[in-house]
Amino acid sequence: MKKFISTLEKILFYLVLFLFVFIPLYPKFPLINITGTFVAIRIEDLIIGLTLGLWVIYLVISNQVRSFLKDKLSLSLLLFFFIGFVSTFSAVFLTHTVTPHISILHFLRRVEFILLLPVVASVVKSKKQFVWVLVFLALTVVSVNLYALGQQFLDLPVISTTNSEFSKGLILRLTPGARANSTFAGHYDLAVYLVMALTVLSALFFAVSKKMKLIILALGGLSLLVLIMTAARISFVAAFAGVVLALLFSRKTKFILLIFIAAVVILIYPSQLRDRLISTATVNLFSGGQRYVSQTQDQQVRSKLNIPTLAIKTSSESASSSSFASPSGQTATDITPGEPIDTTQLGVYRSFAIRYNIEWPRAIRAFVKNPLLGTGYASLDIATDNDFLRSLGEVGILGTLSLFLILTEVGKRIFNASRYDSRLVRYFSAGVLAMLFAFLVNGLFIDVFEASKVASLFWMILGLNLAALKFKE
Repeated sequence: MKKFISTLEKILFYLVLFLFVFIPLYPKFPLINITGTFVAIRIEDLIIGLTLGLWVIYLVISNQVRSFLKDKLSLSLLLFFFIGFVSTFSAVFLTHTVTPHISILHFLRRVEFILLLPVVASVVKSKKQFVWVLVFLALTVVSVNLYALGQQFLDLPVISTTNSEFSKGLILRLTPGARANSTFAGHYDLAVYLVMALTVLSALFFAVSKKMKLIILALGGLSLLVLIMTAARISFVAAFAGVVLALLFSRKTKFILLIFIAAVVILIYPSQLRDRLISTATVNLFSGGQRYVSQTQDQQVRSKLNIPTLAIKTSSESASSSSFASPSGQTATDITPGEPIDTTQLGVYRSFAIRYNIEWPRAIRAFVKNPLLGTGYASLDIATDNDFLRSLGEVGILGTLSLFLILTEVGKRIFNASRYDSRLVRYFSAGVLAMLFAFLVNGLFIDVFEASKVASLFWMILGLNLAALKFKE
Protein backbone atom coordinates (compact mmCIF):
# COMPACT_ATOMS: atom_id res chain seq x y z
CA MET A 1 0.00 0.00 0.00
CA LYS A 2 2.84 2.40 0.81
CA LYS A 3 4.31 1.83 -2.64
CA PHE A 4 0.94 2.51 -4.25
CA ILE A 5 0.52 5.72 -2.23
CA SER A 6 4.02 6.83 -3.22
CA THR A 7 3.26 6.15 -6.89
CA LEU A 8 -0.01 8.04 -6.63
CA GLU A 9 1.81 11.01 -5.08
CA LYS A 10 4.20 11.11 -8.03
CA ILE A 11 1.35 10.88 -10.54
CA LEU A 12 -0.49 13.72 -8.80
CA PHE A 13 2.65 15.88 -8.79
CA TYR A 14 3.21 15.38 -12.51
CA LEU A 15 -0.45 16.15 -13.18
CA VAL A 16 -0.17 19.37 -11.16
CA LEU A 17 3.05 20.30 -12.98
CA PHE A 18 1.33 19.60 -16.29
CA LEU A 19 -1.65 21.80 -15.33
CA PHE A 20 0.63 24.70 -14.42
CA VAL A 21 1.83 24.64 -18.03
CA PHE A 22 -1.22 23.38 -19.93
CA ILE A 23 -3.83 25.76 -18.49
CA PRO A 24 -2.13 28.99 -19.61
CA LEU A 25 -0.73 27.65 -22.90
CA TYR A 26 -3.56 25.62 -24.42
CA PRO A 27 -6.00 27.92 -26.29
CA LYS A 28 -9.68 27.94 -25.32
CA PHE A 29 -10.90 25.41 -27.87
CA PRO A 30 -14.36 24.17 -26.83
CA LEU A 31 -14.74 20.43 -26.27
CA ILE A 32 -18.41 20.18 -25.23
CA ASN A 33 -20.77 23.08 -25.87
CA ILE A 34 -23.45 23.82 -23.27
CA THR A 35 -26.92 24.81 -24.47
CA GLY A 36 -27.87 28.37 -23.55
CA THR A 37 -24.34 29.70 -23.02
CA PHE A 38 -21.08 30.00 -24.91
CA VAL A 39 -19.10 28.91 -21.84
CA ALA A 40 -17.95 25.43 -22.90
CA ILE A 41 -16.35 22.44 -21.24
CA ARG A 42 -12.73 22.16 -22.42
CA ILE A 43 -9.94 19.60 -22.23
CA GLU A 44 -8.42 21.26 -19.17
CA ASP A 45 -11.69 20.68 -17.27
CA LEU A 46 -11.35 16.94 -17.86
CA ILE A 47 -7.70 16.91 -16.76
CA ILE A 48 -8.57 18.91 -13.64
CA GLY A 49 -11.44 16.50 -12.98
CA LEU A 50 -9.06 13.55 -13.27
CA THR A 51 -6.61 15.25 -10.90
CA LEU A 52 -9.33 15.98 -8.34
CA GLY A 53 -10.62 12.41 -8.53
CA LEU A 54 -7.16 10.89 -7.95
CA TRP A 55 -6.55 13.39 -5.14
CA VAL A 56 -9.72 12.29 -3.31
CA ILE A 57 -8.60 8.65 -3.65
CA TYR A 58 -5.18 9.66 -2.32
CA LEU A 59 -6.73 11.35 0.74
CA VAL A 60 -8.80 8.26 1.50
CA ILE A 61 -6.13 5.57 1.16
CA SER A 62 -3.48 7.67 2.96
CA ASN A 63 -5.87 8.31 5.89
CA GLN A 64 -5.68 12.09 5.51
CA VAL A 65 -9.40 12.78 5.28
CA ARG A 66 -9.78 13.43 9.00
CA SER A 67 -6.81 15.79 9.18
CA PHE A 68 -8.06 17.56 6.05
CA LEU A 69 -11.49 18.11 7.61
CA LYS A 70 -9.96 19.46 10.82
CA ASP A 71 -8.02 22.20 9.03
CA LYS A 72 -9.53 25.71 9.27
CA LEU A 73 -8.86 26.43 5.62
CA SER A 74 -10.55 23.20 4.54
CA LEU A 75 -13.59 24.07 6.65
CA SER A 76 -13.79 27.53 5.07
CA LEU A 77 -13.65 25.91 1.61
CA LEU A 78 -16.47 23.52 2.50
CA LEU A 79 -18.50 26.40 3.95
CA PHE A 80 -18.15 28.35 0.71
CA PHE A 81 -19.22 25.32 -1.33
CA PHE A 82 -22.18 24.67 0.97
CA ILE A 83 -23.44 28.27 0.71
CA GLY A 84 -22.95 28.15 -3.07
CA PHE A 85 -24.98 24.93 -3.21
CA VAL A 86 -27.79 26.41 -1.07
CA SER A 87 -27.80 29.57 -3.20
CA THR A 88 -28.02 27.49 -6.38
CA PHE A 89 -30.82 25.36 -4.90
CA SER A 90 -32.70 28.51 -3.89
CA ALA A 91 -32.26 30.08 -7.32
CA VAL A 92 -33.45 26.96 -9.15
CA PHE A 93 -36.38 25.86 -6.99
CA LEU A 94 -37.48 28.91 -5.00
CA THR A 95 -36.78 32.22 -6.75
CA HIS A 96 -36.52 30.74 -10.30
CA THR A 97 -33.87 33.32 -11.24
CA VAL A 98 -31.52 31.01 -13.19
CA THR A 99 -31.46 28.44 -15.94
CA PRO A 100 -30.85 25.30 -13.85
CA HIS A 101 -28.17 23.49 -15.87
CA ILE A 102 -26.18 26.70 -16.49
CA SER A 103 -26.28 27.71 -12.82
CA ILE A 104 -25.15 24.23 -11.74
CA LEU A 105 -22.33 24.36 -14.30
CA HIS A 106 -21.10 27.71 -12.94
CA PHE A 107 -21.26 26.39 -9.37
CA LEU A 108 -19.26 23.28 -10.28
CA ARG A 109 -16.64 25.37 -12.09
CA ARG A 110 -16.03 27.38 -8.93
CA VAL A 111 -15.64 24.16 -6.95
CA GLU A 112 -13.27 22.91 -9.64
CA PHE A 113 -11.07 26.02 -9.54
CA ILE A 114 -10.87 26.42 -5.76
CA LEU A 115 -10.21 22.75 -5.00
CA LEU A 116 -6.94 23.13 -6.91
CA LEU A 117 -5.64 25.04 -3.88
CA PRO A 118 -5.66 22.08 -1.42
CA VAL A 119 -4.59 19.72 -4.20
CA VAL A 120 -1.38 21.63 -4.92
CA ALA A 121 -0.82 22.32 -1.21
CA SER A 122 -0.84 18.58 -0.43
CA VAL A 123 0.89 17.26 -3.57
CA VAL A 124 4.07 19.42 -3.67
CA LYS A 125 6.09 17.88 -0.84
CA SER A 126 9.71 18.94 -1.27
CA LYS A 127 11.79 21.99 -2.09
CA LYS A 128 13.05 20.21 -5.20
CA GLN A 129 9.51 19.80 -6.51
CA PHE A 130 8.78 23.40 -5.59
CA VAL A 131 11.76 24.63 -7.61
CA TRP A 132 10.73 22.51 -10.59
CA VAL A 133 7.27 24.11 -10.52
CA LEU A 134 8.86 27.59 -10.45
CA VAL A 135 11.08 26.71 -13.42
CA PHE A 136 8.14 25.49 -15.48
CA LEU A 137 6.08 28.52 -14.46
CA ALA A 138 8.88 30.81 -15.68
CA LEU A 139 9.18 28.95 -19.00
CA THR A 140 5.40 29.21 -19.41
CA VAL A 141 5.48 32.97 -18.84
CA VAL A 142 8.18 33.24 -21.53
CA SER A 143 6.05 31.21 -23.95
CA VAL A 144 2.90 33.27 -23.29
CA ASN A 145 4.78 36.51 -23.90
CA LEU A 146 6.49 35.31 -27.05
CA TYR A 147 3.21 34.10 -28.50
CA ALA A 148 1.61 37.48 -27.75
CA LEU A 149 4.43 39.21 -29.63
CA GLY A 150 3.97 36.71 -32.45
CA GLN A 151 0.28 37.61 -32.69
CA GLN A 152 1.14 41.28 -32.84
CA PHE A 153 4.02 41.17 -35.32
CA LEU A 154 3.99 37.74 -37.05
CA ASP A 155 0.25 37.29 -37.58
CA LEU A 156 0.04 34.17 -35.40
CA PRO A 157 -3.47 32.75 -34.85
CA VAL A 158 -5.85 34.12 -32.22
CA ILE A 159 -8.46 32.10 -30.34
CA SER A 160 -10.98 34.38 -28.64
CA THR A 161 -14.08 33.99 -26.47
CA THR A 162 -15.12 37.64 -26.52
CA ASN A 163 -18.44 36.80 -28.19
CA SER A 164 -20.61 33.76 -28.90
CA GLU A 165 -19.32 33.33 -32.47
CA PHE A 166 -15.62 33.54 -31.61
CA SER A 167 -16.08 31.12 -28.69
CA LYS A 168 -16.79 28.30 -31.15
CA GLY A 169 -13.02 27.99 -31.56
CA LEU A 170 -12.59 30.07 -34.71
CA ILE A 171 -9.03 30.70 -35.89
CA LEU A 172 -8.65 34.47 -36.12
CA ARG A 173 -5.96 37.08 -36.74
CA LEU A 174 -5.43 40.41 -35.01
CA THR A 175 -6.76 43.39 -36.93
CA PRO A 176 -4.81 46.70 -36.98
CA GLY A 177 -5.03 48.34 -33.56
CA ALA A 178 -6.32 45.18 -31.86
CA ARG A 179 -4.68 44.04 -28.64
CA ALA A 180 -2.90 40.70 -28.31
CA ASN A 181 -4.41 38.09 -26.01
CA SER A 182 -1.79 35.33 -26.52
CA THR A 183 -3.37 32.01 -25.46
CA PHE A 184 -5.85 33.57 -23.04
CA ALA A 185 -8.77 34.29 -25.42
CA GLY A 186 -8.99 37.89 -24.22
CA HIS A 187 -6.52 40.69 -23.56
CA TYR A 188 -7.91 41.33 -20.06
CA ASP A 189 -7.24 37.73 -19.01
CA LEU A 190 -3.72 37.96 -20.42
CA ALA A 191 -3.16 41.21 -18.53
CA VAL A 192 -4.27 39.66 -15.22
CA TYR A 193 -1.90 36.72 -15.80
CA LEU A 194 0.99 39.09 -16.45
CA VAL A 195 0.19 41.05 -13.29
CA MET A 196 0.39 37.79 -11.33
CA ALA A 197 3.76 37.02 -12.92
CA LEU A 198 5.19 40.50 -12.36
CA THR A 199 4.30 40.67 -8.68
CA VAL A 200 5.82 37.27 -7.89
CA LEU A 201 8.92 37.93 -10.01
CA SER A 202 9.54 41.29 -8.34
CA ALA A 203 9.90 39.55 -4.96
CA LEU A 204 11.77 36.47 -6.22
CA PHE A 205 14.36 38.82 -7.71
CA PHE A 206 15.87 39.23 -4.24
CA ALA A 207 16.01 35.50 -3.47
CA VAL A 208 18.23 34.29 -6.32
CA SER A 209 21.82 34.53 -7.52
CA LYS A 210 23.17 37.31 -9.75
CA LYS A 211 22.80 35.24 -12.92
CA MET A 212 19.21 34.40 -12.05
CA LYS A 213 18.56 38.06 -11.27
CA LEU A 214 19.38 38.92 -14.89
CA ILE A 215 16.98 36.23 -16.12
CA ILE A 216 14.19 37.45 -13.83
CA LEU A 217 14.84 41.05 -14.87
CA ALA A 218 14.59 40.11 -18.57
CA LEU A 219 11.43 38.07 -17.99
CA GLY A 220 9.87 40.88 -15.96
CA GLY A 221 10.72 43.42 -18.66
CA LEU A 222 9.22 41.22 -21.36
CA SER A 223 6.06 40.72 -19.29
CA LEU A 224 5.77 44.47 -18.67
CA LEU A 225 6.12 45.17 -22.40
CA VAL A 226 3.30 42.77 -23.27
CA LEU A 227 1.18 44.14 -20.41
CA ILE A 228 1.53 47.62 -21.91
CA MET A 229 0.51 46.19 -25.30
CA THR A 230 -2.74 44.87 -23.80
CA ALA A 231 -3.64 48.48 -22.81
CA ALA A 232 -5.56 47.08 -19.83
CA ARG A 233 -5.85 50.08 -17.50
CA ILE A 234 -6.96 48.39 -14.29
CA SER A 235 -4.34 45.67 -14.73
CA PHE A 236 -1.60 48.28 -15.10
CA VAL A 237 -2.76 49.90 -11.86
CA ALA A 238 -2.92 46.47 -10.22
CA ALA A 239 0.60 45.65 -11.42
CA PHE A 240 1.95 48.91 -10.02
CA ALA A 241 0.23 48.33 -6.67
CA GLY A 242 1.28 44.67 -6.62
CA VAL A 243 4.96 45.35 -7.29
CA VAL A 244 5.05 48.11 -4.67
CA LEU A 245 3.44 45.77 -2.13
CA ALA A 246 5.87 42.99 -3.06
CA LEU A 247 8.76 45.35 -2.30
CA LEU A 248 7.15 46.36 0.99
CA PHE A 249 6.57 42.76 2.06
CA SER A 250 10.15 41.94 0.99
CA ARG A 251 11.46 44.90 3.04
CA LYS A 252 13.07 46.39 -0.07
CA THR A 253 11.45 49.82 0.17
CA LYS A 254 14.41 51.65 -1.36
CA PHE A 255 13.42 50.24 -4.77
CA ILE A 256 9.92 51.71 -4.66
CA LEU A 257 11.14 55.04 -6.06
CA LEU A 258 12.39 53.19 -9.17
CA ILE A 259 8.91 51.74 -9.67
CA PHE A 260 7.35 55.20 -9.54
CA ILE A 261 9.89 56.51 -12.07
CA ALA A 262 9.23 53.54 -14.37
CA ALA A 263 5.47 54.13 -14.15
CA VAL A 264 5.91 57.81 -15.05
CA VAL A 265 8.08 56.93 -18.06
CA ILE A 266 5.50 54.39 -19.24
CA LEU A 267 2.71 56.95 -18.95
CA ILE A 268 4.72 59.58 -20.86
CA TYR A 269 5.66 57.34 -23.78
CA PRO A 270 2.89 57.25 -26.45
CA SER A 271 0.86 54.03 -26.37
CA GLN A 272 -2.72 52.77 -26.32
CA LEU A 273 -2.37 52.31 -22.59
CA ARG A 274 -1.40 55.93 -22.05
CA ASP A 275 -4.19 57.22 -24.28
CA ARG A 276 -6.79 55.06 -22.55
CA LEU A 277 -5.61 56.14 -19.09
CA ILE A 278 -5.74 59.80 -20.11
CA SER A 279 -9.17 59.32 -21.66
CA THR A 280 -10.36 57.67 -18.44
CA ALA A 281 -9.66 60.89 -16.58
CA THR A 282 -10.84 63.33 -19.24
CA VAL A 283 -13.92 61.47 -20.48
CA ASN A 284 -15.19 59.48 -17.51
CA LEU A 285 -14.13 61.73 -14.63
CA PHE A 286 -14.33 65.20 -16.17
CA SER A 287 -16.81 64.56 -19.01
CA GLY A 288 -14.41 66.06 -21.53
CA GLY A 289 -13.66 65.11 -25.10
CA GLN A 290 -15.22 66.28 -28.34
CA ARG A 291 -18.78 64.91 -28.49
CA TYR A 292 -20.96 64.09 -31.47
CA VAL A 293 -23.96 66.32 -32.11
CA SER A 294 -26.31 65.29 -34.94
CA GLN A 295 -26.90 68.01 -37.47
CA THR A 296 -29.80 66.61 -39.45
CA GLN A 297 -32.92 64.59 -38.72
CA ASP A 298 -31.50 61.72 -40.81
CA GLN A 299 -28.38 61.61 -38.61
CA GLN A 300 -30.53 61.60 -35.47
CA VAL A 301 -32.51 58.60 -36.72
CA ARG A 302 -29.40 56.73 -37.91
CA SER A 303 -27.47 57.35 -34.69
CA LYS A 304 -30.34 55.95 -32.60
CA LEU A 305 -30.11 52.78 -34.68
CA ASN A 306 -26.30 52.71 -34.21
CA ILE A 307 -25.81 53.12 -37.97
CA PRO A 308 -22.70 54.99 -39.20
CA THR A 309 -23.40 58.70 -39.03
CA LEU A 310 -20.07 60.42 -39.67
CA ALA A 311 -17.84 60.49 -42.71
CA ILE A 312 -14.34 59.09 -42.15
CA LYS A 313 -12.83 62.14 -43.86
CA THR A 314 -13.48 64.19 -40.72
CA SER A 315 -11.39 61.85 -38.56
CA SER A 316 -8.07 63.69 -38.70
CA GLU A 317 -9.69 67.01 -37.86
CA SER A 318 -11.73 65.71 -34.91
CA ALA A 319 -8.84 63.70 -33.51
CA SER A 320 -6.31 66.52 -33.70
CA SER A 321 -8.75 68.99 -32.19
CA SER A 322 -8.88 66.98 -28.99
CA SER A 323 -6.58 68.42 -26.33
CA PHE A 324 -7.00 65.46 -23.99
CA ALA A 325 -5.51 62.43 -25.73
CA SER A 326 -3.28 61.54 -28.61
CA PRO A 327 -5.14 61.15 -31.91
CA SER A 328 -6.37 57.62 -32.48
CA GLY A 329 -6.24 58.16 -36.23
CA GLN A 330 -9.92 57.37 -36.62
CA THR A 331 -13.29 58.80 -35.80
CA ALA A 332 -16.06 56.47 -34.73
CA THR A 333 -19.00 56.15 -37.09
CA ASP A 334 -21.44 54.11 -34.99
CA ILE A 335 -22.10 56.67 -32.27
CA THR A 336 -25.09 58.41 -30.77
CA PRO A 337 -25.44 62.09 -29.79
CA GLY A 338 -23.40 62.96 -26.71
CA GLU A 339 -20.78 60.26 -27.18
CA PRO A 340 -17.11 61.11 -27.84
CA ILE A 341 -16.04 61.22 -31.47
CA ASP A 342 -12.51 59.88 -31.06
CA THR A 343 -12.45 56.08 -31.14
CA THR A 344 -10.16 55.73 -28.11
CA GLN A 345 -12.31 58.07 -26.04
CA LEU A 346 -15.46 56.33 -27.25
CA GLY A 347 -14.13 52.93 -26.23
CA VAL A 348 -13.24 54.20 -22.76
CA TYR A 349 -16.61 55.95 -22.45
CA ARG A 350 -18.59 52.84 -23.36
CA SER A 351 -16.41 50.54 -21.26
CA PHE A 352 -17.40 52.44 -18.13
CA ALA A 353 -20.96 53.19 -19.25
CA ILE A 354 -21.91 49.54 -19.68
CA ARG A 355 -20.64 48.84 -16.16
CA TYR A 356 -22.22 51.88 -14.52
CA ASN A 357 -25.56 51.78 -16.34
CA ILE A 358 -26.18 48.06 -16.90
CA GLU A 359 -23.92 45.50 -15.23
CA TRP A 360 -23.45 47.01 -11.76
CA PRO A 361 -27.10 48.05 -11.26
CA ARG A 362 -28.16 44.53 -12.31
CA ALA A 363 -25.91 43.03 -9.62
CA ILE A 364 -27.21 45.46 -7.00
CA ARG A 365 -30.83 44.61 -7.87
CA ALA A 366 -30.03 40.90 -7.47
CA PHE A 367 -28.44 41.55 -4.08
CA VAL A 368 -31.44 43.58 -2.90
CA LYS A 369 -33.76 40.79 -4.06
CA ASN A 370 -32.03 38.23 -1.83
CA PRO A 371 -29.33 39.80 0.38
CA LEU A 372 -28.33 36.58 2.16
CA LEU A 373 -28.03 34.11 -0.73
CA GLY A 374 -28.25 36.24 -3.88
CA THR A 375 -30.07 35.10 -7.00
CA GLY A 376 -27.74 32.20 -7.87
CA TYR A 377 -24.71 31.58 -10.06
CA ALA A 378 -25.15 32.72 -13.68
CA SER A 379 -28.17 34.87 -12.77
CA LEU A 380 -26.29 38.06 -13.77
CA ASP A 381 -25.59 37.06 -17.37
CA ILE A 382 -22.08 36.38 -18.62
CA ALA A 383 -20.29 39.36 -16.99
CA THR A 384 -20.57 41.97 -14.26
CA ASP A 385 -17.04 43.42 -14.52
CA ASN A 386 -16.82 43.79 -10.75
CA ASP A 387 -16.27 40.53 -8.92
CA PHE A 388 -17.39 41.89 -5.56
CA LEU A 389 -20.73 43.12 -6.85
CA ARG A 390 -21.08 39.89 -8.81
CA SER A 391 -20.49 37.82 -5.69
CA LEU A 392 -23.01 39.84 -3.69
CA GLY A 393 -25.57 39.51 -6.47
CA GLU A 394 -25.08 35.79 -7.09
CA VAL A 395 -24.43 34.34 -3.60
CA GLY A 396 -25.29 37.27 -1.32
CA ILE A 397 -23.60 38.34 1.90
CA LEU A 398 -23.10 34.77 3.12
CA GLY A 399 -21.34 33.58 -0.02
CA THR A 400 -19.19 36.70 -0.27
CA LEU A 401 -18.12 36.56 3.37
CA SER A 402 -17.23 32.88 3.05
CA LEU A 403 -15.06 33.65 0.00
CA PHE A 404 -13.23 36.36 1.92
CA LEU A 405 -12.86 33.95 4.82
CA ILE A 406 -10.88 31.65 2.51
CA LEU A 407 -8.72 34.51 1.23
CA THR A 408 -8.14 35.83 4.75
CA GLU A 409 -7.06 32.44 6.07
CA VAL A 410 -4.69 31.92 3.13
CA GLY A 411 -3.34 35.47 3.47
CA LYS A 412 -2.64 35.00 7.19
CA ARG A 413 -0.66 31.84 6.59
CA ILE A 414 1.38 33.36 3.78
CA PHE A 415 2.02 36.54 5.78
CA ASN A 416 3.51 34.45 8.58
CA ALA A 417 6.12 33.17 6.10
CA SER A 418 8.02 36.43 6.57
CA ARG A 419 9.71 34.74 9.54
CA TYR A 420 10.97 31.74 7.53
CA ASP A 421 14.71 31.12 7.25
CA SER A 422 14.49 30.01 3.63
CA ARG A 423 15.07 33.04 1.41
CA LEU A 424 13.29 31.40 -1.51
CA VAL A 425 10.13 30.63 0.47
CA ARG A 426 10.19 33.99 2.26
CA TYR A 427 10.46 36.10 -0.89
CA PHE A 428 8.11 33.88 -2.87
CA SER A 429 5.54 34.33 -0.10
CA ALA A 430 6.01 38.12 -0.25
CA GLY A 431 5.34 38.04 -3.99
CA VAL A 432 2.31 35.77 -3.70
CA LEU A 433 0.79 37.89 -0.94
CA ALA A 434 1.20 40.96 -3.18
CA MET A 435 -0.27 38.94 -6.06
CA LEU A 436 -3.35 38.24 -3.94
CA PHE A 437 -3.92 41.96 -3.39
CA ALA A 438 -3.28 42.76 -7.05
CA PHE A 439 -5.77 40.07 -8.06
CA LEU A 440 -8.42 41.73 -5.88
CA VAL A 441 -7.64 45.13 -7.44
CA ASN A 442 -8.24 43.59 -10.87
CA GLY A 443 -11.54 42.26 -9.50
CA LEU A 444 -12.84 45.83 -9.19
CA PHE A 445 -13.37 45.99 -12.97
CA ILE A 446 -12.85 42.42 -14.22
CA ASP A 447 -14.52 39.12 -13.27
CA VAL A 448 -11.21 37.50 -12.37
CA PHE A 449 -12.60 34.71 -10.19
CA GLU A 450 -14.75 33.51 -13.12
CA ALA A 451 -12.03 33.75 -15.81
CA SER A 452 -11.11 30.07 -15.99
CA LYS A 453 -7.41 30.32 -16.86
CA VAL A 454 -6.40 33.04 -14.40
CA ALA A 455 -8.75 31.85 -11.64
CA SER A 456 -7.44 28.28 -11.67
CA LEU A 457 -3.82 29.49 -11.78
CA PHE A 458 -4.51 31.92 -8.93
CA TRP A 459 -5.73 29.16 -6.62
CA MET A 460 -2.90 26.85 -7.71
CA ILE A 461 -0.22 29.44 -6.92
CA LEU A 462 -1.77 30.04 -3.50
CA GLY A 463 -1.70 26.27 -2.97
CA LEU A 464 1.95 26.16 -4.06
CA ASN A 465 2.79 28.79 -1.46
CA LEU A 466 0.97 26.85 1.27
CA ALA A 467 2.90 23.73 0.23
CA ALA A 468 6.19 25.61 0.57
CA LEU A 469 5.35 26.58 4.14
CA LYS A 470 5.52 22.89 5.11
CA PHE A 471 9.07 22.33 3.92
CA LYS A 472 11.64 21.61 6.58
CA GLU A 473 14.94 23.45 6.39
